Amino acid sequence: MLSAVNHSGDSDSTGAITGNLLGAERGDLALPLHWLVALEARGLLLVLADDFSYEFTEGHRLHGADGPFTAWQQRYPGC
Repeated sequence: MLSAVNHSGDSDSTGAITGNLLGAERGDLALPLHWLVALEARGLLLVLADDFSYEFTEGHRLHGADGPFTAWQQRYPGC
């Protein structure tokens, strides 16, 4: 991560991409607890991350012949 952000090029972009990849691999619990406690809207972000993961790993269970189940449409209207 340090190499991704401490170079003279487009370090904000490489840092963001590296952070996303590390987060996907290691999850939020790899971060220091005091960062997690201070994170604004953490609960919402956890729900979104779980739903995103569930959609791409178990999407076939969410979607029937008529599209997404009602609960999914209620949570994410317009999808």
